[in-house]
Amino acid sequence: MALRRGFKSEANWLARDVRDELGIAPHLPLCPWRLAELLGFPVVALSEFADSNPDAVIYLRSSKGQRDFSAITLFNGNSRMIIHNDGHQLKRQAANIAHELAHGLLLHPPKPPFDGEGSRHYDPTIEEEANWLGPALLVSEEAANHVARMSLPLAKASDVYGVSEDLMRMRLNVTGALIRASRRAAS
Repeated sequence: MALRRGFKSEANWLARDVRDELGIAPHLPLCPWRLAELLGFPVVALSEFADSNPDAVIYLRSSKGQRDFSAITLFNGNSRMIIHNDGHQLKRQAANIAHELAHGLLLHPPKPPFDGEGSRHYDPTIEEEANWLGPALLVSEEAANHVARMSLPLAKASDVYGVSEDLMRMRLNVTGALIRASRRAAS
């Protein structure tokens, strides 16, 4: 599914704008929990439901269950709340929360999680937008350029920005940061 024209630029703008709102420089790491607080989106860990539904929480936090559930945004009127699987590694939790924050920043409307036949409701357009904006929030274009200019090893950059190496690699590639840095070094 192709993103609408201009969306990637809009995502970069949003990543800069939220950093400005948080009072952090465009190239610095963004904490998704802080952004959620700024936006007024409570973030609740799945483990907080252990008393009321222990079997489900145990399963969803297990290796197998982690593949079934990462995070979800729940609505109460216009209010949003994010529930995330704290069984995942911290870097994965950050990406999951950033994905849900992307839905909120893009004002994606609430949709029922399942259709009339019980199948998962999936809107490829809004999911693709959140799949693009979520990582852009965590590793802005400026952050990717900074990592490339500083020649930070991938593992170090991953740790500094609190993201997986795969997410960092993707952002370095899609922003063209590595190409720009190598051209600068060659000139």
